[in-house]
Amino acid sequence: MRNLHTRILTEKELPEALTICREVFMQFEAPEYPPEGVRNFLDFLEPESIRRMVSGGLLIFVGTFHDGKLVGTGAVRERKHLCLLFVKEKYQRQGVGSALLEKILRLCRKTETITVHASPYGVPFYLARGFVPLSEEQCRDGIRFIPMERTL
Repeated sequence: MRNLHTRILTEKELPEALTICREVFMQFEAPEYPPEGVRNFLDFLEPESIRRMVSGGLLIFVGTFHDGKLVGTGAVRERKHLCLLFVKEKYQRQGVGSALLEKILRLCRKTETITVHASPYGVPFYLARGFVPLSEEQCRDGIRFIPMERTL
């Protein structure tokens, strides 16, 4: 896809990024999660908590823009754990997720590996980009994931 630009998001852009996370999660992940998992994931996205983690340097949010419009977002914790990666449905399979991941990987250059707790829906994306599963699917606090890792 042409006219893509990926960069670190400003604090002012976080609400829009969190909206994308919530909407895509509810569309693609939530139907496969127990109510506890949906609630816990949405609680994690609480704006004030996210703002504190970003301002404290614990999380870095990136976004990919198409013609100036935010179409996907991701976040990395402590420059070593990919904790969010969501792309609006209309923009999936068009390079937005890859652009987000590449920007995050550049932010993590000083670490040897990056980890992700991949949702079942996201596993094929991560496998295609060099991540390997570390174990079978797990469920913690109602959130389903496969621990994965990629050597940098």
